[in-house]
Amino acid sequence: MRALALALALTLCAGAAAAQAPAPAPAKPAEPSPLAQEITFSGKLYSPVKLSVSVPYQALIKSMSAAIGQKVKKDEVLLNYEITLETRMNEKRALSPSAVKDLEHQLAAAGKDLDRLRMRRKELEVMEKQNMATSQALALNSQEMQVVEKQRAALQERLNLEKELLEQRLDLARERFGSKANYGQLPEDGIVKAPMDGYVLWINPDLRKGVKLAPGAELFQVGTLDPILIRAQVHEIEALRLKLGDQASVVFDSIPGKTFTATVSRIPWAPLPSTLQQPSYYEIELTLPNADYTLKEGLKGLVTIIPKK
Repeated sequence: MRALALALALTLCAGAAAAQAPAPAPAKPAEPSPLAQEITFSGKLYSPVKLSVSVPYQALIKSMSAAIGQKVKKDEVLLNYEITLETRMNEKRALSPSAVKDLEHQLAAAGKDLDRLRMRRKELEVMEKQNMATSQALALNSQEMQVVEKQRAALQERLNLEKELLEQRLDLARERFGSKANYGQLPEDGIVKAPMDGYVLWINPDLRKGVKLAPGAELFQVGTLDPILIRAQVHEIEALRLKLGDQASVVFDSIPGKTFTATVSRIPWAPLPSTLQQPSYYEIELTLPNADYTLKEGLKGLVTIIPKK
């Protein structure tokens, strides 16, 4: 009985001491690590401007002066080719000014008809005063003049259009065959020219001397490399944290030990197509300076961005 009372007294004392002890301070939340704020994703390099060059006819390749990586100037000749006889005949026919000359002849004839009707009208007016012509004859003469004037106007419109089309066909022929192309004249060889200042980024693997290519076959791709773009698909959560102008560091496995600086240059408002159940991804673009042309199209890199607050 005495032992039970002693145990009860010790329990009450311990409870009182615990009640008087100060409560422990709440745990302080850990500061977020800068690394936890990083956005990391992979992307691939692309030329910002790239134009394709194709051959407009069935062509037999005679010579080629372009190589992958070659720097070219706009309108520099990259290739010479030979066209079929049928194509050559059709192109020469398209450059013939015969349609223009025929319309000029018709317009001149209509002008003579109009002059004849005007002279006839003067005669009728004199004869009417002498009661030798009726008002009906004058009215008929006026109707004939109106018809001829409308014919002249229509012929003039057709002539202007045909001249414009002929000039455009000549411009196109000189683009495809060189400056020696002229009305009714066509050089033997066609040419392919660089569409812009830049670099030859791609050449058709089948392209070589003696090969025949089908009409519309793509021959080259010419583009610029400075600056160069890196495109990447970014998850919707991370894309919303990015802003235009954010700086990024980029590393490439193919260029070890070197880090490049890029700038976010495009953030689309619309995501890439996806199903309703899938999260959205946005294709963003970053711009990288490439003055020494170290970076080539197609390289894959790892991009790291710490978004601005």
